[in-house]
Amino acid sequence: MSAGVIGSPAGLEALIAADAEAAFKDSRLDALKDLNGYFPFTPAETPEAWEQRAEYVRRQIQVAAGVWPEPENTKINATIHGKVDRDEYTVEKVFFESSPGLYVTGNLYRPKGKSGPFPMVLSPHGHFAEGRFYDSGAQKVQADIKAGAEKHEVGGRYPLQARCVELARMGCMVFHYDMLGYADGFCLSYDLIHRFAKQRPDMSSEKNWGLFSAQSELRLISALGLQTLNSIRALDWVCSLAEVDQKRIGITGASGGGTQTFILAAIDQRITAAFPAVMVSTAMQGGCTCENATYLRIGTGNIEFAALLAPRPLGMTAADDWTKEIESKGLPELKQHFKMLGVPENV
Repeated sequence: MSAGVIGSPAGLEALIAADAEAAFKDSRLDALKDLNGYFPFTPAETPEAWEQRAEYVRRQIQVAAGVWPEPENTKINATIHGKVDRDEYTVEKVFFESSPGLYVTGNLYRPKGKSGPFPMVLSPHGHFAEGRFYDSGAQKVQADIKAGAEKHEVGGRYPLQARCVELARMGCMVFHYDMLGYADGFCLSYDLIHRFAKQRPDMSSEKNWGLFSAQSELRLISALGLQTLNSIRALDWVCSLAEVDQKRIGITGASGGGTQTFILAAIDQRITAAFPAVMVSTAMQGGCTCENATYLRIGTGNIEFAALLAPRPLGMTAADDWTKEIESKGLPELKQHFKMLGVPENV
């Protein structure tokens, strides 16, 4: 793997130089942290204070993801094919290169019978079996309908595709793209990206190394970084489509797709609204190797990452999981934050 794809020691140097006092604090004296710790957010008191803090945290995310300095915008080489014509929308297959040899794959949904330019919604799917092809199964959907969690069998069995269909029927274009290792996104395997648990001696030498090795971490190359790069390039691509309204570009996803949602929205101002589902909380910060990276959450966490959306609109959902306390831990601070910035209605 080439260090030139993403990641740069210069990015790390920039982060360290921004806060020399923190850089030289011996972190070995601190209590050990893991993803199941407590990650609160303290809102800034003034817009000016937040502007300074936001710049620092945004740069920290970019450095941790290996996208600072920004990677070279190589030619995307997008291919759109295999159109499927439905009653109120069309679906097309898409693949393109986010970096030479690294492909983004997915489906492009377009509304029918409407004139553009159209709002665009990026839709990273998250940790669902088979990714964008997720099928909950006949037994589960019947149980969900009985419990009131779903109303319709087809939409309940294929909820990720149903989300895209409904948005297209409402007049949005949607790009539903694969996480690495899912569906058609098999440039890197699912087990490597999402289930890595044991070092590979043959991929951890000075001259031959791969993801999760000391060499890749020192170069700020990670699964999270590669997926962030894919999201950035997905945004680049949809912005190149003539029928897309550049002022109305949103992103939404659940679980790992929620992580991709707030990471991209935090670092790229072209996103005008975001809805990270079941992922923003002060508790568990991301249970997959693809949601974590060296330096990412030092002194910060998912609530503050979501706060970087402000003053742009931010929506969230909670469930009976690590997000179940969001109404009392995280949301009050986000409401205070958005109010301080003069847009209390945007969260």
